[in-house]
Amino acid sequence: MEGQVQSEGTAGAVAVRTATEQDLAAVAALHVHAFPGSVLGELGVEAVRRSYKWQLTGPHDLTALVTTQDGTVTGFLFGGVFRGSTIGFVKAERWFLVSRVARHPGILLRGVGWKRIGLGVRLLLRRSQTPVAEKPDAVPRRSFGVLAIAVDPTSQGQGLGAILMTEATARATAQGFLAMHLTVHPTNVSAVAFYRSLGWVEHNEPNGSWVGRMTLALDLDADADADSAAEQDPA
Repeated sequence: MEGQVQSEGTAGAVAVRTATEQDLAAVAALHVHAFPGSVLGELGVEAVRRSYKWQLTGPHDLTALVTTQDGTVTGFLFGGVFRGSTIGFVKAERWFLVSRVARHPGILLRGVGWKRIGLGVRLLLRRSQTPVAEKPDAVPRRSFGVLAIAVDPTSQGQGLGAILMTEATARATAQGFLAMHLTVHPTNVSAVAFYRSLGWVEHNEPNGSWVGRMTLALDLDADADADSAAEQDPA
């Protein structure tokens, strides 16, 4: 449910609501602030804003949330089912991305940078006009994926991350998803501990290794029981 929540910080009461396109400039600035070493962030705030715009307006089943305090965006979460999340963005913004990479060629020297940006270069060099079929995401069936979650570093310690995850979990449950999934860097001990505190568990690969995948089983019966109780007691 959108609206005020019971967390108070130095900036005032926290509200959580659906993100709109008007929030994307603030979301992009927060992303760059929260993830200073990200490849996308190195391409600039505008590149980040366009990326989140693609998530918001592209062919996805998206849940986009922001927390605000006194009207200022202090956190965000983007999740749901994403269809061609990276490839679609590169196709839609190929010339813009090429111009940004030209200004920041050092990105291509980084392994992860080359892997992501190189995809755009290959797309640009394709002569065929036939769209390339995209492989379906390797995610659990009927699972809600958390693509990105961030809290303004100056607002940490107020429970904003938990507020966002709780709201996303409630919405995923209401939409009939059976589970949620995300990927975290295995060495990010604090993030792993945070997700564990919310009931998430590590999901091992077939060979028994763990590369950062975490999952959360959703209790659809609990949501149905809550709806039933609400119907019986309209007050």
